[in-house]
Amino acid sequence: MDTNEFLATSYAELAQLMSERKGTIPEPQPLDVSPWLCQSILQKAIRRGETGHALRAAASLLRDDPDKLWRRLAVAVFEDIGLGSLDLIAPVMTATSGKGVRKAFGGDWSVVSAIVKRMAAARKCRAADDLLMSVISHPRYEADRLSLTYRTQRELMEIVTGNGDIITRAVALFYATGTDRCPVPTMRTRKGSIPYVLEMMLQTGFPHCVLELAQRGSVRMREPLPVFMSLLSLDVPARSSGYEPIEKDDDFPPSIMVGEVPSWAIDFYTRPGRAAMKSFLRKSTPTSRWIEKHIAPRDRVEFLGGLVFRAQGGLLRARLQWPMGSYLNRTMVIEANGFGIEDATEVLDLLRDDLSALSKEQADVL
Repeated sequence: MDTNEFLATSYAELAQLMSERKGTIPEPQPLDVSPWLCQSILQKAIRRGETGHALRAAASLLRDDPDKLWRRLAVAVFEDIGLGSLDLIAPVMTATSGKGVRKAFGGDWSVVSAIVKRMAAARKCRAADDLLMSVISHPRYEADRLSLTYRTQRELMEIVTGNGDIITRAVALFYATGTDRCPVPTMRTRKGSIPYVLEMMLQTGFPHCVLELAQRGSVRMREPLPVFMSLLSLDVPARSSGYEPIEKDDDFPPSIMVGEVPSWAIDFYTRPGRAAMKSFLRKSTPTSRWIEKHIAPRDRVEFLGGLVFRAQGGLLRARLQWPMGSYLNRTMVIEANGFGIEDATEVLDLLRDDLSALSKEQADVL
């Protein structure tokens, strides 16, 4: 599909999405918090299907930092929705591509309120991001991260398109696309070629429609996530086999409000979130004592941040149920925490019981 054909098709899909809006356009009700915290609220509220929180965060970003709003939505549609609702990716990418497009559909708020509501209600899948996190952090794949960096592009693509372990194939894919685009501390930095990768995947039977979305997404993002989505596309069972997509909500802990902000949004990537975690680690709780025993002091806040993401920040409403997705989610949550921890089951259970104690620290710093 050439660029003009893709734009025409995705524009029509956005028009269809806008035409399906029910009710009146909601009035924007922005929050009085930082853009960084608003980004966290927006994306996590979309994951949780919390339309009200998502719309308030979107209104705040539209007022204070619209570029962050459009970038965050473009990332979220790959990171949190992906294979769960492939038909939503192109219209969201089109809606976030430029002011001229949005003007044709009633302006920025008209468009963003429609797509945020649709994203929050959509069937979701975080398998591509679970795979990426496992590639970066899983201790069992340290040898792959060290050795595959020296393979040629052709050798890497033979691994990617083969039938081996999915995480090993993804390590090869990350190197083939180029880790220089998205440097991570556990992998050597090297250049790659996304066009070459996508062409090789097309020649070996990966779906053209998904590769097209990956190509467009890789232009917008500096992560391999859209291409990882393509890698996983062949693992979704075919409907011809009798498979019908079903969805299920994750188990959510009680939501605690800190003023106007839900505690699940105050995470490691926000300043108050890091401050709250530092304070929490200074208190004597089962979680903090476990971390003190097993994690080096310099790594404790980051490790706790990853645990908090797994215990609440990365949870989904309407998660697509399929074997590979379930496997990758379990692997990421339990085994791929990094810092030498091969099984985080015990400390995650402790943290789930300690989330109310963490929310008290969050209330003190916000």
